[in-house]
Amino acid sequence: MFTYLSCSMKRRRTANLITAGISLLLVLLMNLYFGSIHSYQKQLVDLAQNIPIICQITNLNGNLWNGLFIPERIVDDLQQSAHVKDLSYMTVMLAGEGDFKEVEYSKYLNLYVVGANKTEIVGELSDDMISMDRSSVDELLSSDKMECIVNENVLKRRGWKVGDKILLKCYYYDPASEFNKIQIHSMGSAVEIKIVATMEDIKEKTNAIATDIIIPAKTARNIFCISGLPFFADTVTFHVKDPFYLNTFKEDMLKIGLQETSPEAADSYTGCALTVRDSNFISSATDLRRAIEVMRSFFPAVCILVLMIGYVVSFLSGNSRRDEFALLRLQGVKNRNASLLFLTEQMILVLAGNFLGDMIMLWMTPSLTTLLAVNAVLSVSYLIGAAAAYGQMSRRSLLYLLSAQK
Repeated sequence: MFTYLSCSMKRRRTANLITAGISLLLVLLMNLYFGSIHSYQKQLVDLAQNIPIICQITNLNGNLWNGLFIPERIVDDLQQSAHVKDLSYMTVMLAGEGDFKEVEYSKYLNLYVVGANKTEIVGELSDDMISMDRSSVDELLSSDKMECIVNENVLKRRGWKVGDKILLKCYYYDPASEFNKIQIHSMGSAVEIKIVATMEDIKEKTNAIATDIIIPAKTARNIFCISGLPFFADTVTFHVKDPFYLNTFKEDMLKIGLQETSPEAADSYTGCALTVRDSNFISSATDLRRAIEVMRSFFPAVCILVLMIGYVVSFLSGNSRRDEFALLRLQGVKNRNASLLFLTEQMILVLAGNFLGDMIMLWMTPSLTTLLAVNAVLSVSYLIGAAAAYGQMSRRSLLYLLSAQK
């Protein structure tokens, strides 16, 4: 009798260890499954930052993206649009030093003045090429101060220094000019601007056109306004705020008045079309969504697999303990209560295995959301399988159960 009970205890311990071990293994595997889905979803969310969609205003045939005439209305509408971020724009003017006479403009007109709201819109200008720190430059270009950044070569050549106030008479390019026949006109009286910083010569380091002086875009707009002239931008670029709403964004751009480029259109300087570089984003987003859909399509199969494992493990465990079940029946315990007792014991072991697996996964990849999803799916699926196994055992006759005893 003692030998029989000892063997029975060994079988029980072995079954318990197997149950807990399988549960732990399932937790690890399920975490890998849900973790993969979560990783793809995170990559999809981060895609807008990693692959921003850059947009640029061009002429209608798309072969010009700077040197354009982009109406002030379009710039203002883009600034107010809920689908646009990081709007950068600039306008280019010609200028001469001093308040010279109009008839002498050809003698004095030798400075390129750029009104910009961000550093990066000016050719290929970078922060390390300016004598001010980034925050000070950003603050200046977002203001309407009568201050400027001057090309250091121009500064030396003209004998200027930081802190000087210079008198500039500006000229603008006429938006009504014919293609390849640009006309310029005076913007009226000269304006006084203070030099607050210097910059390296862009043309020496990049392929961009020479830029002698940079002033804030709002300052340039004020100069246009004071002169009674309609403002226009030379170059405009921006990013799509939420790339997952591309269709809504494009509808909004059409309402603003920006068309799709048409290669057959005639050459012009009018900035009325929009180039949206979205191919890389769309391709990456499509691949990630497809991967997520494929992973999710396996979810029913994963649940069925866990259910089957729960059934098989519980069936084998219960089959090895038929004598215990028969003993409970002989003592007057109802079939349902006896099955519930075995099922409860089985689920405690499963939860213990889950807990150990959770501790391992929290140490490796601490994602509480994924752990909760894994435990919910695993517990429910395993419970259904185990309940089916013990329910089947409870329907066995007492004679069948007693036949297991030796």
